[in-house]
This record gives sequence, C-alpha cells and structure tokens, in this order.
Amino acid sequence: MTNQLRKSKKIFYGWWIVLAGTIVNAVATGTYWHGFGAFFDPIVNEFKWSRALTSVAPALQRSEGAAFGPFVGIAINKFGPRNVMLFGIILCGIGFITLSHTNSLLWFFISTSILTLGLTFGTFLVVSTSVANWFIQKRALALSAASTGSGFGGFLVPALIWLISIQGWRNSLELIGIAFLIIGIPCALVMRSKPEDYGMFPDNIDPKESKNPKSSIEKNYGTKEALKSPTFWTFATVLGISQLMMSANVHLIPALTSFGFTRQVAGFIIGIGVNITNFSGRILSGLFGDRLNKKHILTFAFFCQCLGLIIFSYSTTIFELIFFMFFWGLGFGLSVPTRLAITGDYFGRTNYGTILSLIMTVGSIFGIISPVAVGWGYDVLGNYRQPFLILALISSVSIPGMYFIQPMDNKSK
Repeated sequence: MTNQLRKSKKIFYGWWIVLAGTIVNAVATGTYWHGFGAFFDPIVNEFKWSRALTSVAPALQRSEGAAFGPFVGIAINKFGPRNVMLFGIILCGIGFITLSHTNSLLWFFISTSILTLGLTFGTFLVVSTSVANWFIQKRALALSAASTGSGFGGFLVPALIWLISIQGWRNSLELIGIAFLIIGIPCALVMRSKPEDYGMFPDNIDPKESKNPKSSIEKNYGTKEALKSPTFWTFATVLGISQLMMSANVHLIPALTSFGFTRQVAGFIIGIGVNITNFSGRILSGLFGDRLNKKHILTFAFFCQCLGLIIFSYSTTIFELIFFMFFWGLGFGLSVPTRLAITGDYFGRTNYGTILSLIMTVGSIFGIISPVAVGWGYDVLGNYRQPFLILALISSVSIPGMYFIQPMDNKSK
C-alpha cells in the first residue's frame, strides 16, 4: 500500500483524502447538521413535545462533542483516522435506523446519542485532522475544499423535505441510515494519518527541494503547552460564542414556517439559497485563506453571520430573506474552513487532532445552550423573532474577540 501511495505521482494522495472527506461531510450535513431541521416539526407534531424539550436532541450532540471530543484526537493518534472514522460511520448508520423507530422520549434521546456519538467520531473532526496533516502550504485550500461537502450537503435539504412528505419521517430516517453506511464506509477506507508514514511530505513538497523551505516548516506545540496559553482559551471561547449562532440551525426551518412561509419555501431558503452563498464562502476561503490574514477573514465571517441573523429575525418577505441568505451563508461558508486552518497555523500538525477536539469541546459548551434556549424562547414568547435577535446580539461579541487574538509566538515576544 505504501508503494502504491508513493507511485501516485499524478495526484497527490492528500487530495484523495480531501475528496473522501468532502463526501462524508456532505452526507453528514445534508442529513443532520442542516437536515435535522426538516424532521423537527414532524416529530413535534406527532409526539406533541415542547420545542425546548425536542431541542435537547441537538443539544445532546453538543454535549457528547464536549465529552468525547478530546478522546477523538487521542483515538486518531493511537488507531489512525481510518479506523476511527469506520467506527463513527457504523454508529451513524445504527443511530439513524434506531431513531426511525422512536416511540418515546427516552428512545429518542438514546437514539440521538448513538447518532451524535457516531458523528463525533466519524465525520467533521476526523476529516479535518486528516486533511490538516497532509497539507501545510495549501492547508486553507485543502480544508476549504473538504468543507465544501457541507455546502453540497445543504442542497439535500429540499430533497429531504420531499422524501419526508412521501415516505414519512420514520422511513426517511431508515433510508438515510442505510445510505450513510453504503457511502461512508468506502470513504473511511481512504483516510490515512501523516504523509511521512508513507515516505511522502506535506503538500507533496520536499522541504529540501522547496523554493521557500520556511513555508514548509511549522512550529508545533504540545497539548499541555497549548492549554497553558491565553491564545488557546481566547480562541476557543471566541469560537464558542460564534457557535451559539451555528448551533441554532435546527430552528431555522421551523422559524420560517412560523413566519408564515411554507415548508417547501423554507426548505428552499435554507437548503438552496443559503447554501449557494455558503458554498461560495468556502470557495473564497480556499482561494484567499493562504494569501490573506486568516484572522481578518474570520472576523469578517462572524460579522456577516450576526448581520444575517438580525435580518432573519425581522424578515417578513422573500426579498428580505435574500439579504439573510447572502450574509448568513457567506459568513457560515467563510468561517468553517478558516477556523480549521487557523488552528493548524497557531498550534501545528503534531497534536492538531487533540487540540482541535479540545477547542471544539469548549465550543460545545456554548452549542449545548443555543438550541434549547431558542426552543424555550419560542415556548415562552410564542415566536422565534426575539430569540434569534437576542442570539445575534450576544454572538456579536465574537467579532472584536476574534480581531484582537494574537498567535502564541507573538505572545511570547
């Protein structure tokens, strides 16, 4: 296998990892990260649960991410990304299938826990770690390419709403579970650890032969060293505050229907409209992320997301939602790959998986609060407008927070 990887001169193997990661991210996003909102109303309507109570399910994903995130990085270092992803993908398939047989609140929470544990070990974190390990000079480009899967996945939401309308939410979840296994397992088999393990170099560039060898060499920080630094805690907290907005995604489709739009229109707005600009943001991140100051890109992304959410909370017409789609989607698309690339720039490759998982653990604390708080806000206030407006104003703290962060090496000077 090592010889086969080394002989692949036409296409650097790291790009095959990017492709596999793109597919996995697309399936995970289309069926859960953005897609779960399509199941929200049907489940609430059947069981007559409150929206705050039903929102505990996505909050469980955040809590499990907080609890198990650090172990994902450790597992990747010990067992390799391929085995970790296989484990996660299988759990995802089982989780979707068991969720389709929900008959009580307890079963709903157990099934969601299995599913979200699988997502934690089988998708975003493993993909990001694998890709970051194979690239240095083109890290932002590679990570943005892999994250475009999330943009592609968003386009599945209207199809998901259509599937639920003809098959029901139970059969739809069962079909998704089977599809997750069929698509995810082959992608997991593509994953590899570091290029050095196979006689190659990051970016397929030998530092000795590079025209700019310094750009192929980076400083790596240990996990304990990172945890002792103000940079880590400031960065993790700022990302966590921004996570308040992203974690409320599950309420976007229900909110639009409460605003008077049909489920089909809501699905088009979130699944197609937002993801056109979302996808564009990820492409722009790849094109400019290795050229411009990533910190400034991420600051701008947070500004766009906050502005988009404010517009969303006041929207009453399609025309107003167009502005929401532009700013929210662009900010979302710019932020995801950029935050991953900054993590590699600030802390290096050696402990990337563990450090990224710890950053995500801090962010998960904020992510746990958001969906439940928005659902509770609807139950108490009777509308989604005020909860989303408050969420946007609180999240705006991330804008100056990100702008004033300094890398670890700068702090030591």
